[in-house]
Amino acid sequence: MYRLELDRTMCISCGNCIESCPELFEFADDGISSLLGVEVSDLQVKEFDDPSCSEKAASNCPVMCIKLYRDGEEIT
Repeated sequence: MYRLELDRTMCISCGNCIESCPELFEFADDGISSLLGVEVSDLQVKEFDDPSCSEKAASNCPVMCIKLYRDGEEIT
């Protein structure tokens, strides 16, 4: 099981996550990146079975506000 966390308080709205992984990320109405299908809040969390492009999105974040965990262990 994978767990993706997005700390929106750190986001600089560069759009790298959206470019890397448009199936998981979008800009919210406030112009800050947001996880698709997750209520907009300062810290967003999404769990899923397939990491898809989330690892690439986390790696491409210049302020490292995206964290990916596998079975509770941080991998990015």
